Amino acid sequence: MLRKNPILAPVALALVAASLAPAPALAAERQSEQDAARDNVKSGGAMRIRDIEACVLPRMKGMTYIGFTYYPTENVYRLRFMRGAQAVDVEVDARSCQILGEQK
Repeated sequence: MLRKNPILAPVALALVAASLAPAPALAAERQSEQDAARDNVKSGGAMRIRDIEACVLPRMKGMTYIGFTYYPTENVYRLRFMRGAQAVDVEVDARSCQILGEQK
């Protein structure tokens, strides 16, 4: 027969609550990032991500495209690729589609 541990339940509850707490903040951050990108594209200050992808993806032969993040302050898209087991981030100017750098 299992004995109930009076300390275990509050500890487990605290761990679950702590793991759920950041989720709304992350969702709000992602939403504001999307809003910034949308506003910048509408004003002509940045290209749409689909146009950026069409420009960059053909240059990344042998890599698997994972996704992107937009940084409104820098007006830069960071596209993430996998080359085997290695992640490669490619920074792209959102206005010109110029590749600014690659980070492994």
